[in-house]
Amino acid sequence: MRRSCCFAFVFLLCGILRAEYIPNTLWPYLYEDFCSGELVLKNGDKVRASFNIHLQEGELHYLKGDDILFVGISRVSEVVIGEERYIPLEGHMMRVISQDAGNYLTESVLGDFESLFVGTGAYGASANTQAVRNLSSIEIGGKSIVNHAILLQNKEGGKELPTIQKYYLFIGGKCVPANKKEVEKSLIINKEGWRTFLKENKIKWRKQESLVKVLHYFSE
Repeated sequence: MRRSCCFAFVFLLCGILRAEYIPNTLWPYLYEDFCSGELVLKNGDKVRASFNIHLQEGELHYLKGDDILFVGISRVSEVVIGEERYIPLEGHMMRVISQDAGNYLTESVLGDFESLFVGTGAYGASANTQAVRNLSSIEIGGKSIVNHAILLQNKEGGKELPTIQKYYLFIGGKCVPANKKEVEKSLIINKEGWRTFLKENKIKWRKQESLVKVLHYFSE
């Protein structure tokens, strides 16, 4: 019973940590610390460890002692971190907001590293080339530094990292950005029924509750 209460507290704490902190270049993670969770691999194996999601490429990282290691996304079926579930889509881990049968509404959160160097491009260098050079010139936690204890000691010394949040719909095996233009372009739609649905439900494409309704519409 005591162990169950401990896990419940850790799960709750992970949610609070995610809501209240701001990542930085020395701690570019979705959560303020690694959180207890369970990983399910595509071969069916299950692994319990402390996990976090790196915001540079959406990789799944875990702790082995003080070493920060990563799991190749091609091996991952899903992972539960605290009380939140993540699946691999579009090459990185996304949080599952809602599921209906085999369809999902997911949230992607990645670090906006390029914004750290706005206005720093050298004359004659393309913005993309300069961004790569700038990125390689800074220490990035979990990449250039992979010792958990050292990162914790120095985590406040990084540069504040803005994040980019996007929603996606995974419908019938196809991953589509959750906006009206992309949904209508990429998914087979009964136009008359679709127009009626949009009108009756007053869909707001930036609201999770509206996107959940869209998910259920395509899952019926």
